[in-house]
Formats: sequence, structure tokens, C-alpha cells
Amino acid sequence: MTRVLTLILAAMTSGILAGLVGSMTLNAVLRTQGVEGDATSGFLVFGTILSLYGLAAALVLGLPAHAVLSRMGRTRRGAYVLVGLVAGLLVGLLFSGLRPDGWITLLTGLCAGAAGGFGFWMVARPDRRTRA
Repeated sequence: MTRVLTLILAAMTSGILAGLVGSMTLNAVLRTQGVEGDATSGFLVFGTILSLYGLAAALVLGLPAHAVLSRMGRTRRGAYVLVGLVAGLLVGLLFSGLRPDGWITLLTGLCAGAAGGFGFWMVARPDRRTRA
């Protein structure tokens, strides 16, 4: 039961961290593009929306990836960040829609995915798990 709770907490942390990093990335890119507005409210709105997408991605892509990585013996941080990058790329491609400004969505997805993978690894810590 403790392992299940740890994985649920890891998925939640991963989603929230991905949302925050994705929001910071999106906010920074929009600022360089000259978009005006209140940075704090934009960060909070984007952070909330991206955290929900991050949580969904962590549950749909992250938990199965964790099972595969654990079974393969790939429990180091780099493997989880790499899987997060791939998951972020998939989500970014899904939402970019091949628009001319789709690179913003891809960049946001990559940054959020890497942060989400790192957050999942930090909570789950599969490298410290003892094998029975």
C-alpha cells in the first residue's frame, strides 16, 4: 500500500512541477515576443492549466514508463528525465497543431516534461528501492 501511495504522490508532484516549469517557460517566451499583461496572473492561470495537463500526462504516460524502466533496471535520474522529455514532446506535438508558432508549445512541453520526469524520480526514488 505504501508503494501505491508513493507512486500517486510522485505523479501528483510530477504534474504540479511540470505545470510550474511549463508556465515559467511559456511566460518567458511570451514576454520575449512582446505580449503585454500581468505576469503574475498569467503565471497562475498557465500554471493551473498546465498542471492539470501534466497530471494527466504523468498518469497516462509516466506510470507505465516507470513500470517499464523499473523492470529494465533503469532507475537513475537521467532515464526519468529522458522519458519526461519524450512525454513532453508528445504532449507538445499533440497541442502544437503544426501552427507557425507551434515551437512555443513544443518548447513548453519539453521543459515541462523534463521537470515532470525529474519530479517523479525525486519522489519515487526507484534507485533506493530494495528488491525482494
